[in-house]
Amino acid sequence: MQSETPTIPSFMEWKEVTSLVGSIRTRSLVARPRTIEQCREVLAYCRQVGITICARGAGRGYGDLALNDGHALLDMSAMNRIIEFDEEAGQITVESGMRLIDIYQAVHHDLLTLPASPTESHSSVAGAICANVNGKDAWHHGSFARQIVRLTLLLANGETLTIDRSHELFRAVVGGIGLLGIILDATLQLKPIPSPFVEINRLPAPNVDALLETMAQVEKSHDAAVVWVDAYARGRKTGRSVIHAAKWIEHHASESDRRQILEAGYERLEKHRQFGLALHEKFGPILSLILYAQRPVMNLFNRLYYLGCRLALLTGYSSNTELFLRFGFEASFTVPPAHLVCGPRGYTVQLTFPRSSAREAIVELLGICRSSPCPPVTTILRAHKADECLISFSEDGYSLNFEFHPKTQHETTSRQAVDRLIDATVRRGGKIHLAKDQVLTSEQFYRVYPRYQELLAIKRRLDPDGLFTSDLARRVGIDTVLNKQLPE
Repeated sequence: MQSETPTIPSFMEWKEVTSLVGSIRTRSLVARPRTIEQCREVLAYCRQVGITICARGAGRGYGDLALNDGHALLDMSAMNRIIEFDEEAGQITVESGMRLIDIYQAVHHDLLTLPASPTESHSSVAGAICANVNGKDAWHHGSFARQIVRLTLLLANGETLTIDRSHELFRAVVGGIGLLGIILDATLQLKPIPSPFVEINRLPAPNVDALLETMAQVEKSHDAAVVWVDAYARGRKTGRSVIHAAKWIEHHASESDRRQILEAGYERLEKHRQFGLALHEKFGPILSLILYAQRPVMNLFNRLYYLGCRLALLTGYSSNTELFLRFGFEASFTVPPAHLVCGPRGYTVQLTFPRSSAREAIVELLGICRSSPCPPVTTILRAHKADECLISFSEDGYSLNFEFHPKTQHETTSRQAVDRLIDATVRRGGKIHLAKDQVLTSEQFYRVYPRYQELLAIKRRLDPDGLFTSDLARRVGIDTVLNKQLPE
């Protein structure tokens, strides 16, 4: 006699889920738990029916790291409370679905900040941990791993485990792309700041040598930086760029005044978010049409932007003071979103390379981009500090982040150019950021992350049945068992 299929829990339903870029569409059995008990209920149900689970935070990953087509997706966004805030120690404990911007809203008026926060301010804490993200201050404060005091992990057998920085599993769980369990909560170390304000300096660099020379100075004098790079410039202008550098400054105000200032700042961010969504929805088709003439349009735009920043420098308007909120997060609301920039077949690629070969790497990678029929629409450079996590993206060096918008007739040749970018990165001992990846093959992944075998050895011990996985894990060949799909 066959046993009946268990009833799907009431907080689970089949839904279509897409990547942030929008070029990947999946259908999953989505659970949105509010308690640890409901998380355990999902584990038990999926084990009974023989399907896998992928944890998902705020869904801000660019690729398929938090997708699980045909299987279960554990949406942790409803578990988003602050558990404890120790102002004296500068530590905050939050549930895994808490967004980074909400942490800022809770602590920024107390002259505290959370380093290593990415521009995607709506990213969740658990997502930041699993992807070991980084921010514009990465050469100072490293990746998100360095901000974690401890975390609670729900294992495949339903037990919980507290993991601090000295625990043997810390370097595997952090940056472990969700393969070892479900992050339930985390305690994060905040950093003191003199005020919520920063001074912004926009520093044009005419070529790669000036870029690296200026960055060396900025890393000593500033607290955060992000670099716009003209990927279309060639010859002596290769590496032409504008460095946007920020440093915390004093701004005397009472706590009540800071609260009012920051409340206005958050309102501004939300208005810009709503305005950006409306604007991009209305003019998105126009942007797509413009990008069919991508090379001449972007070449002209880049020239004008660089010349505008040069003019501002010459006339004394290249510096200003603003809230860190605006410098850190506003671009993610005002710049066209990834699904418009990249298009229906597009993707992002972020590559790191060592500081020792930075000049050669930048010249080679930009040269490969220019040889592609569809060069990147945007190119961003950042500085980084290395860490010890098993699947670590960060290097003691720099990264280039490309957003590609390949046309239908150029998909194959565009992808071949990306493969050359990856090969050049691996040859220099660099890495590819998995939170933004949807193109790595298994062979490329093994070359980029040879320590994946250490991660899988731990996974076989903690999750021998391979309950936790993702589309990314399957794509790059680190799914430990074959699982069946649940028929709808």
